[in-house]
Amino acid sequence: MRRTADVPLFYNAVDILERNLAGRADKVALYSPERAMTFRQVSQEANQVGNALKKDGIRLGDFVGILSLDGPEWVTCFFGTLKTGAIAVGMNTLLTLQEYAYILHDCRARVLIVHESLLPAIEAILDELPFLERVVVIGYPARTCDRAYRDWIADEPTELEAAPTHRDDLCTLNYSSGTTGEPKGIPHAHKDLPLSSQLYGADAVGLREDDRTFAIAKLFFTYGSGGNLIYPWYLGASVVLSPASSRVATNVLEVIDRFKPTVLHGVPTNYAAMLAVVGFTEKY
Repeated sequence: MRRTADVPLFYNAVDILERNLAGRADKVALYSPERAMTFRQVSQEANQVGNALKKDGIRLGDFVGILSLDGPEWVTCFFGTLKTGAIAVGMNTLLTLQEYAYILHDCRARVLIVHESLLPAIEAILDELPFLERVVVIGYPARTCDRAYRDWIADEPTELEAAPTHRDDLCTLNYSSGTTGEPKGIPHAHKDLPLSSQLYGADAVGLREDDRTFAIAKLFFTYGSGGNLIYPWYLGASVVLSPASSRVATNVLEVIDRFKPTVLHGVPTNYAAMLAVVGFTEKY
C-alpha cells in the first residue's frame, strides 16, 4: 500500500495486527520482561479488550485514553480500541496533572486505561472529568469504583468483529508536548498506519519479517509506536517492549543485551549516552 487508493475504502487498522494471523499466528509478536505473546495471543486479548469497551458503551468515534508504561497491555488496549472503531489516545507518562486534565477533557475520553504506577499522577482529577465514565487499572485499582484490567476482560469473548470504519476515519490522537501553549491533538486516520508502514517502515528502513525491533522512544510517541509496533507488525516482525525509563542508558543497554533486537530506533543523544556508560566496550 503506497497510495490512499491502495487502502480499501472501508478499512480498520487492526489489520496491522490481524494480517499476521493467517501465516504466523504462533510466532512471538512481542517480547517484554514480564511475558512474551504470539500474534494469536495478542489478537485474542485485544478482542477481549474490545468486547469490554463495547460493554461499557464505547462505540465508533469515541475516545479511549491509554496512560501506561510500555508493555503487552498497552498494545492490547491500543488494538482493542481501534477494532471497536474508537480512537486511541496514547498519553505521555511524564506530564503534569494539569496537562492530563486538559487532554482528557479536550478529547472527551469516555474510558481511561491507566497503569497502577501512574495512578498517583492522575487520580486527583478523575472525579472532575465530566466525560469520563470508566477507569480501568492495569494492576490494582485504588478506588472501588474502578476496574482491574484482568477482571475487566476476564469473561469477555476472544472473538470480535471489527467496526466498519472508513479509511479516513480517525483512529489515533496523539498530543504534542505543549511547548508553545496547551498540548495539541494530532489526528491519524486508519489509512495512515499501513501507508506509513509501507513507505517508511518497508521502503525506507527496510524492515523484514525476520527482524526484532526495539525503540528508545516509548509507545506514546508516534516514533515509538510507529517504529516499534505498527511498522514491524505490518511486515510480520517482532517487537521488544520495556517499561523501564529510556532516559537511563543502562536500562536501554540491558534490554538490548537480553533480547538482542536487530533494529534499534533512537536519536543521536541516545547513542551518545550509551557510549558514555562506564565499561561500555567491555560489557556490551
